[in-house]
Amino acid sequence: MQDFYDAIKHLAAGQVYAIVAPAGAQYPTLVYTPIDQSNVASLDGPNQLRRSRVQVDAYALTLVACEQLQEQVLAALLASIKTVADVRMGLTDFDDEAGTYRISVDFTYYR
Repeated sequence: MQDFYDAIKHLAAGQVYAIVAPAGAQYPTLVYTPIDQSNVASLDGPNQLRRSRVQVDAYALTLVACEQLQEQVLAALLASIKTVADVRMGLTDFDDEAGTYRISVDFTYYR
């Protein structure tokens, strides 16, 4: 997962966290959560290729800012990892208490 973090760590003014953002985190914020890692088998049997799936939650004060942040995540991953195979929108949400929007996207890539 270090490669994933390295690809996006410069986004959201460096407000990029694994699994949960700390109390008092500023917006916009990115939170990435590893969902799955598995070895890929081919017709020749097991090989070194691994499939990884990571959920990225973008939090911001506007929906447009969340959308732009997720676009930046995809661009950064394509520039760095280059093996992004699948991108799925998962959820768009608004938290009334915090006054923040969230967009969740799942990324699948190979390494």
